[in-house]
Amino acid sequence: MKCRPHVAAPLLLLICVLSLASPTFADSGAQRPSGLTVTAVGDIMPSSSFPSRTYLSSIPDETLSRTLGPILENADIRFGNLEGTMAGDATCLKACRDSKTCYAFNIPFGYADTLKRAGFNLFSLANNHISDFGTPGRERTVRHLGESGIACAGTLEKPWDILYANGLYVGFAAFAPHKGVADLLDRDAAVRRVRTLSTFCDIVIVSMHGGAEGSDAGHVPRQDEIYLGENRGDLYAFSHAVVDAGADLVIGHGPHVVRGMELYKGRLIAYSLGNFFTWARFNLEGPKGLAPALTVNLGQDGRFLNGSIRSLRQPYRSLPVADPSHTAAKETARLSREDFPESPLRISDEGELSVR
Repeated sequence: MKCRPHVAAPLLLLICVLSLASPTFADSGAQRPSGLTVTAVGDIMPSSSFPSRTYLSSIPDETLSRTLGPILENADIRFGNLEGTMAGDATCLKACRDSKTCYAFNIPFGYADTLKRAGFNLFSLANNHISDFGTPGRERTVRHLGESGIACAGTLEKPWDILYANGLYVGFAAFAPHKGVADLLDRDAAVRRVRTLSTFCDIVIVSMHGGAEGSDAGHVPRQDEIYLGENRGDLYAFSHAVVDAGADLVIGHGPHVVRGMELYKGRLIAYSLGNFFTWARFNLEGPKGLAPALTVNLGQDGRFLNGSIRSLRQPYRSLPVADPSHTAAKETARLSREDFPESPLRISDEGELSVR
């Protein structure tokens, strides 16, 4: 891996440092990496001290780690969307009429270590809650995750990151149509960022938080989605554009329900993984309670090989539990067939992903 002079200075510096610090596969006896395994889940909000301490989780940290650990432990990249901020004593910037209608989330700092022990090593911060407590909230979240050893990206201050996993450089960028984050609606800028990362990284992962929300938001409409008067993006066009630019895996979340998946140019696009572990204040009725865990095996060039969907459900104020009826997998398979009939992706009722 060589440092290229046309890259922006911060990215150039990081790439140079990483290339000096990591092994060279051309060395005698060195073995090329076989590929990358990614386990990804949807929205995570494990506890909140806002708007009142009554929303703090009662689940012991060791129980959380012991329950989530087996879901994540066998992957190189263990990803989720952190639907909240670790803001400390920062001031909430939302105009709230009362505590019952104020949806802002302030996760205690200690959960950075807890989530690391549970297995997570990568979070998207590009969502509609990371700016609940303004710039201080975003900056503190990035700092505390970093101090715990969890990579993250998606804010204006930290729009991308690079990880080194299983002998591969993995670029990561996250986008959402909200304030304080890398803008999903600025598709040209997203394409430029992904193209730059793909120049220097073996594999590039893109996260997107967008689309309409709710029980009836399972389908991908292939056009801009307007929700509560906001443009939440054309996720179909965005996903195809970033794959064209060099993304190898696109992971979606935001609708709070599962959506379909497709293979495009040999790359997997998962349009929404729904909720995963959201403590209190989240509506988990019906399809909102599905909590899939997606595991994907990629070749060293980023091409999709195979994967699986582990079907779980999320009871209110509880950790995800196994769903022996495989509802999340079956729902994902149905939506995939209906929305992307041209895709060669096959999803079995038990959640096995393969190429037709």
